[in-house]
Amino acid sequence: MEDLGQENSGASREGKDRLGRKLKEKYTQFKKDRRNAETQWLKNLNQFLGKYDSDIAQNLDANTSRAYPKVTRIKCVSMKARLMSLLFPAGEKNWGIDSSPTPSLPQDTLIRLLGDWRAENPGAQPTQETIDTLVDRAAKDIAQRMEKVIDDQLKDIDPYASRDYETLVGKVVFSGVLYGPGVIKGPMTITERTSRYVLDVQGVPQLVEADTYRPYFDFVSAWNYYPDMSAANFEGMDGEFERHVYTRHQALQLAKRPDFDGDAIRRYLDTNPDGNYTKYEFENELQSLGGQNANVVARGGKYEFVEYWGSAPLNELKAAGMVMPEDDQEQAQDETSDVRFTAWVLDDVVVKVAINPFREGTKVYHQFIFEEDEVNLLGSGLPPIMRDSQLAVSSFARMLIDNASIVCAPQAEVDLDLLSPTQTDMSIKPRKVWLKEGGTATQRAVHSISFDSHIGELSSAMKLFREYADSETFINPLTGGDLEGVPGEALRTTGGASMAYANAALPFRDIVRNFDQFTVSVIDALAQWNSIFHVDRDRLSGDIRPIPRGANSLMAKELRAFALDNLANTLTEEERMYINEEELLKQRLMVRDLPLSQLLATPEQVEQRRAERAQQLQQSQQQAALMFDAQLRNLGSDTLKQLAQAQKNMDTGDATVFKALVDAIQKGATPDELASIAARISEGRRGVQGQPDNSSPGGVAQG
Repeated sequence: MEDLGQENSGASREGKDRLGRKLKEKYTQFKKDRRNAETQWLKNLNQFLGKYDSDIAQNLDANTSRAYPKVTRIKCVSMKARLMSLLFPAGEKNWGIDSSPTPSLPQDTLIRLLGDWRAENPGAQPTQETIDTLVDRAAKDIAQRMEKVIDDQLKDIDPYASRDYETLVGKVVFSGVLYGPGVIKGPMTITERTSRYVLDVQGVPQLVEADTYRPYFDFVSAWNYYPDMSAANFEGMDGEFERHVYTRHQALQLAKRPDFDGDAIRRYLDTNPDGNYTKYEFENELQSLGGQNANVVARGGKYEFVEYWGSAPLNELKAAGMVMPEDDQEQAQDETSDVRFTAWVLDDVVVKVAINPFREGTKVYHQFIFEEDEVNLLGSGLPPIMRDSQLAVSSFARMLIDNASIVCAPQAEVDLDLLSPTQTDMSIKPRKVWLKEGGTATQRAVHSISFDSHIGELSSAMKLFREYADSETFINPLTGGDLEGVPGEALRTTGGASMAYANAALPFRDIVRNFDQFTVSVIDALAQWNSIFHVDRDRLSGDIRPIPRGANSLMAKELRAFALDNLANTLTEEERMYINEEELLKQRLMVRDLPLSQLLATPEQVEQRRAERAQQLQQSQQQAALMFDAQLRNLGSDTLKQLAQAQKNMDTGDATVFKALVDAIQKGATPDELASIAARISEGRRGVQGQPDNSSPGGVAQG
């Protein structure tokens, strides 16, 4: 498993020591700046677990109730579930990749595009419009390939292949809801030995083995993340730290990696066999919350490594052993320029320093901030928003239980002068016998005492502040799936219920937009990683833009389904020329939460069906042509029959000619040929009629 960066080379001890001291001082300052946030996080965690803060707990009477209804826990768990439902709808991705409106491609890609076009159009001269079309098509093709590659990588984003992107994001969202920030780090790189086919110069596939790289992300606990708290936003930070606590075995494994200074790590371990790790104040508090003894000293010799990502002058980094990449020699010539780098420090010993391979603006730590504010870089979680309501509910719960314990438990007034001296047991229990001596018949030794009950008022007060918590957090019974109180008319149809849920989701818009910023950061970093480390990086390098789609899930799916169906049914043939029919079908399936992988045919199946449809169309056309010929023959035959009948009526002597016409039809004579035969028949009849008929009386021809 490797982090991104170049390997170290030899460096002066003085340069490394100087950089190590500088980073240690900066880390110490960052720790001090974060203490206020840690105090708030501890309050949030206490509130979530249903425990009173130490300043409140010490003021509670030991003989009174310490009840703490976990309303905050319900809200946090519901908020996380609701956000995950919105951010990861079934059958849809909450991100996409598109090309820039005016894409800019690498020089090699542009040369290849123009060369391919000239090969397809020999002798033609390209126009500016032709070139723009080529570039635009190539950019869209690169964006589609990149989206497919990243989608596959996100399904196997864990270094140990044990979880996918959605599971990882679940931890980020919960951290954001509870504390304010949720953080992941990456993409980092795992090197694997794999086999694949490549084409040789003759175009023959050859099986070769090679080292391939796989990106992965890792969840970073908010407690181990130390940003520059003096910055107004994350873009303006002067670096960021992450704390790692390793065992001796883990430290030795780190020393085996080629991008670390193994000799420096082993020397430090030999010099400090008991480790350098000491628990921070917040760690003692966390152990106390977990029921552990906060005074237990860490055993086993653990070591604290600090990882830093930031920038520094190039000459300082070179003195500490950093090597500039060969393809960045122009920047390497300016010794005073700031470059982005990463370093690992063990106490004040630098054990790694490497160039940051990503371009300016690409993040390594990606932050989801639940609720941003102007005074805190790390924002705010959900517990502070409803803290007053939670404390009020807890206060009324304590009063209710204390009042109920007084009201419901039996209490008695006892006149000792009337009790028998043999009555020594004063406890109240079932089937108890009280012995009385003296007094009148109306005097009682034991009297029941009752106190005023305020259970009803206290219950109403608790309900009121729970409703306040609903309003403050937007987490109410409807967002949790409870439709009680919603008018029945709204639930008569599935669409009405969906609209009710969609309206309940509208207040989450700002939170979802904050997550969209996180999504863009993650996808952009993955795209940059692929353009550097992917085996097909030449085909993935282009001007692309990550597209967040989290806000789309806030729209009722029934509305989207209606809009898509209406569009599909109202498109004209001319309009369909501009529509991607396949994408339209996907959207119509996804909006109904139907599985695309099971319903959509593969590209091979689609191509086969198109070929079968084209063949069926061709056969239909051939059959139509044959039917037309047959109809034409029938038409000629009918015409001939009519002519023959007329001829028979006119002159039975033309039977020989009629037979000739029938023979012509059977031989496939055309209508024109039949007309010619009919004309000859007519001419023959006129010739016969003009001759004298000697068989008739008087020698006159008969008509």
